[in-house]
Amino acid sequence: MDRSLVDKVWHRYIQSKVSLFVWRILRNRLPTQGNLLRRNIIHANNSLCVIGCDVTETASHLFLWCGNSFTLWSLIAAWLGLSLVHHNDLRQHYFQFGSMAGFPRSTHSYFTGIWYACV
Repeated sequence: MDRSLVDKVWHRYIQSKVSLFVWRILRNRLPTQGNLLRRNIIHANNSLCVIGCDVTETASHLFLWCGNSFTLWSLIAAWLGLSLVHHNDLRQHYFQFGSMAGFPRSTHSYFTGIWYACV
């Protein structure tokens, strides 16, 4: 992962446990069913999303594409009056949302805070 992206995860106004959670999300270090399957901790028949999506549970699926998550991001975009491109990759989504092109740099921390709250 890009070193500057890792450095941007840590904010003095965000609780360290939240920053750690985001860091783990962006490094794909959460104990999702997909990661547990990859490490041979669970069997393939137990790797599907706990919501019942019939898709392997990954961090990207849980936080971007699962029904409630996708709806949340769509509502957030509508609330902010934005048109978002939904990425498959959490890092790309984080980078896009946190540094909105066309907005002043001073607003980037607000968008990043909203992203943290949503995940």
